Amino acid sequence: MKTILLFMMLLMANRSLCQETGTMKNNGSVYAKKNAALTLKNKMQATAVLLDAIISSMNSLNSLIKKENYRNRITAFNNPANTDIGFSLESEIQKALKPLLDKSRNVNTSKFSGIVSSLIGNTPGLKQAKAIGGAGNLFSSIIGIVGNLAVAEKRITREDLDTFIITTNRYFLQYEKLNQANIAFDQQIDKLSLKLQELQFDTREYLLDMISLLYKINNRQVLKSKSPEELLLQYLDKTVLDTLITDTSPIIYPADAIKSGKDIVYGIQKLFTEYQKIYSDNYNQIKQILSQSKELGKHIDIRQVDNALQELQQLYAESKDADVLNIRLNTLSERLKALVNAEQMK
Repeated sequence: MKTILLFMMLLMANRSLCQETGTMKNNGSVYAKKNAALTLKNKMQATAVLLDAIISSMNSLNSLIKKENYRNRITAFNNPANTDIGFSLESEIQKALKPLLDKSRNVNTSKFSGIVSSLIGNTPGLKQAKAIGGAGNLFSSIIGIVGNLAVAEKRITREDLDTFIITTNRYFLQYEKLNQANIAFDQQIDKLSLKLQELQFDTREYLLDMISLLYKINNRQVLKSKSPEELLLQYLDKTVLDTLITDTSPIIYPADAIKSGKDIVYGIQKLFTEYQKIYSDNYNQIKQILSQSKELGKHIDIRQVDNALQELQQLYAESKDADVLNIRLNTLSERLKALVNAEQMK
């Protein structure tokens, strides 16, 4: 009888132990699921915050590349009606042409002078003279018609023509340098703009990848009509993610998501560094050309050149400081670091 009673007590104890063990296993499984959901939620939220900074930074970088204030200013220097570089090209050519016209007997000097002005683009009636797009071609055209003048007028000597060419060439050279600097700047900015477009495409694909994963969307075409900002707000907002990701969410954070985020962030940083170099190189080129104008002769308006240099320096400095602030590189770095930290949480 005692043996039977002892056996029954052992059986009941074993059942109780099994129940407790099962409960512990269930509790452990529930805890693991909650922990996995929390980790996934942290990763997705960190990704969304990073994407927000990426989109904002790229919008600022796009505005920076397309901004016109600095570009318009350096283009204006290349305008023959502009005296900011210390002289007026049209005026210098007319002064160099006067000794030749004084010797003319068979040519209408007023009409000839007007033709030269027309070639430069500074004719009366024009609201604004155009910037020179290739001073070398313009120089060749003017030398051509002045050469014809020398042929038609026997009183004009070869020495007179040579003097005209030497005198005007140094002024044309300044405009040609400005033109080449502007062309190089525009070409480099265009290349940078193409790189930014590629990076914007990569960012959009990254964003669509995350949304498609979370919402199990196979046809991404339905998402492409929306802007990145709209997609971010509608699908990856914190409150949306809190509701969407639960203990039963069968979602695994993509293994390559961190790398994709890093590539885009580093791409933005690289593009901004490239832009700063392009911007700085052009600024130094224009500054050097303006400074060289002071050496062209005593009649150069040095004060005007100094004013132009000061304005250019101020515009460059103000724009540069604002650009660094708008691109939010520090914010990008911090949010990328937060995503990496969230990925390391297991």
